[in-house]
Amino acid sequence: MQRETCAVLVGVLTWALGVGAAVADPPRDNPYDVISKVLQPFWGVLLTETQNPNRAAVLTLVMTDVSGRLPKEMKGARLQAAVQFPDKVRLTAPILGEEVTVCRNGNEVWAIPGAKVEYLLKQFDVKPGPLKKKNTPIYLPVTAQQAVFLPAIFSVQNADVAEVGSLNGEDLRVITAGLMPELAKAIKSEKFQARLWVAEGYIPRRFDIVQGDFTATVDVTTLRFLPALPAAAWLPPEGVTDIYRTHADMLDDVLFVVMNSLGVKPQP
Repeated sequence: MQRETCAVLVGVLTWALGVGAAVADPPRDNPYDVISKVLQPFWGVLLTETQNPNRAAVLTLVMTDVSGRLPKEMKGARLQAAVQFPDKVRLTAPILGEEVTVCRNGNEVWAIPGAKVEYLLKQFDVKPGPLKKKNTPIYLPVTAQQAVFLPAIFSVQNADVAEVGSLNGEDLRVITAGLMPELAKAIKSEKFQARLWVAEGYIPRRFDIVQGDFTATVDVTTLRFLPALPAAAWLPPEGVTDIYRTHADMLDDVLFVVMNSLGVKPQP
């Protein structure tokens, strides 16, 4: 699989964390304002210092449906993520028939099962790079200053009328958006479209992604913000000895390998 697949999955994670709206009574608020309001607390978790007491988030995504070039084995996959500013992140995903966990705890990265992760790194020919300090949990291609303007890159359909849909018996606000035409053309994503199903309290429930040769429906089954997570959340489980260990500068490469292995069939 190509690096663009990892970018799409990272994009999925970003959309899941970043968009929602309140719907107790169908609102008429500007969807761009809604997006901006919801993104703001996440930047305190992912990008910069903030006065918000919640510096951590936990998230569970379920790949409800996929089509096109995305492997059908991805359907039903459950991804669990936790993040805490400034230097902690943990991801668990099903890889080759087994759950794989990758975790950054400060300047250290560990992953289990270690033998499987080492195997995947060899398949992708990933080699450790020089150690350098990271001051955010994961790499994002925006700064805290640039993040303020992110809502402007989207082109929202029906921006003046609140769309409302029902999902699992719950009435939700629906926001349908593509990329700004100039940006979509520049990155060859003219067919990209996202439909976001969001509940009261700015909580996303589902999002549908369409991108030319694939579609994906992702349910958000858990999303919580906390001041911090227990120290044990960033340590390997007790009794586990098959652990791959490296430094924080390898995090992006390890995550890339793991995310690009989603949907790969286990060897018989």
